[in-house]
Amino acid sequence: MYIHYSNLWKLLAQKELTKSDLMELTGLSSRVIAKLAKNETVTTDTIAKICTALSCNVSDIMECSEEQDLSLYLYGNSFGVIVEENDRIKKMSFTFRDQKYSVYWTKKTANKFTRICCEADETVWWEQYYMMGGICTPSVVKNVLLKPDRNPDEVVIVVIKGKPSGITGLDEGIWVSAKNGKLRGQKDVFVMSEAAFKIFASEKQVFDAEDQKNESEKI
Repeated sequence: MYIHYSNLWKLLAQKELTKSDLMELTGLSSRVIAKLAKNETVTTDTIAKICTALSCNVSDIMECSEEQDLSLYLYGNSFGVIVEENDRIKKMSFTFRDQKYSVYWTKKTANKFTRICCEADETVWWEQYYMMGGICTPSVVKNVLLKPDRNPDEVVIVVIKGKPSGITGLDEGIWVSAKNGKLRGQKDVFVMSEAAFKIFASEKQVFDAEDQKNESEKI
């Protein structure tokens, strides 16, 4: 069995509260909040403080699930192993329901002045805009974020933390959107926001070579 705190973040959203608000209401440190975000073990005193501050029951902030019942998002965050890390991305690998995954997480958090560009050269770029004198002017035109590798037996996902203004180039070339939901070839890579990754259903993510073969036979 596995304990996670996804209900807590849903409750905070419903109450229009942030993690900083939770720290202020409970007196908990940023270290404890970070442990909750990673679904790590915390004391019963911590749980009691949160329930008191939010006027809720234990079941409103935490849940116990079988590992196989976890979503891809929760499983990856809980059991993924960091295999690569630099100042731009953190790459985690894990196997979920007999499928191998490599997930690239951005270190920076995107905002409404951020645009993610998926280019034809198979590179993902980070484009940041800043307000200067009331005009939206690019301070940094483009910075390379990563050029992901994909092995034939794994699914690769690039996750953009935060809320970028847009992700361009999706469903063109090797880049696949969460909405598309199915890989078309052995080099294809999903690119999506963290919010999209949270609800991304794993059943959609496996490249089906047999489907492609059947389609080609129809032509």
